[in-house]
Amino acid sequence: MKIKILPIGTIETNCYVISDDNGTCAIVDCDGNARPLFSYIEENHLKPTHILLTHGHHDHIGIVELVKERYNCQVVAAKAEANLLADPRLNLSNMMGGNLALYPDILVEEGDIIQVGTMEFRAMLTPGHTAGSLCYVVDDQIFSGDTLFQGSCGRTDLPTGDWGTIMKSLARLRDLDGDYTVFPGHGPYTTLGIERRSNPYM
Repeated sequence: MKIKILPIGTIETNCYVISDDNGTCAIVDCDGNARPLFSYIEENHLKPTHILLTHGHHDHIGIVELVKERYNCQVVAAKAEANLLADPRLNLSNMMGGNLALYPDILVEEGDIIQVGTMEFRAMLTPGHTAGSLCYVVDDQIFSGDTLFQGSCGRTDLPTGDWGTIMKSLARLRDLDGDYTVFPGHGPYTTLGIERRSNPYM
């Protein structure tokens, strides 16, 4: 499995391309300038099949429709995030010069598996930043969206956010067995071990 990090969002959102040995890949969140994403995929002869959304805020979904159209991908999100994705007032795109309304092809719940080539992404619901925030767990990697950052966590003062709920989600991550590399929606990657020792919110 190969992971490419592309901080291309309007506010440096991390877009991830995760590919298997056969070149099949998933894209986790996508916003901003699509050119680096398209260039990476095409220069490496990758075949995107899924766009995996960690949550529905504008800075994670800005170019989803463009990418979906180019590669005929299926868009995946949590069932609990459907209302936010469809409402520009909730996903905040109406404040950013656009009115994005997304309708995912696949709505997942806790424990659902998304098969991407030889890779299995398990949906772990981690609400709090939004009502339908989730993490994707594949092998010993976690794509945490805006739930967990290096040394911090996602804000909860935006639509459908809740502080008490994100604290419970962070506790679930903390209590996972073993260690994982954590790839957040913004900023550098980290590990669950480091965050257990040093993150004040865990």
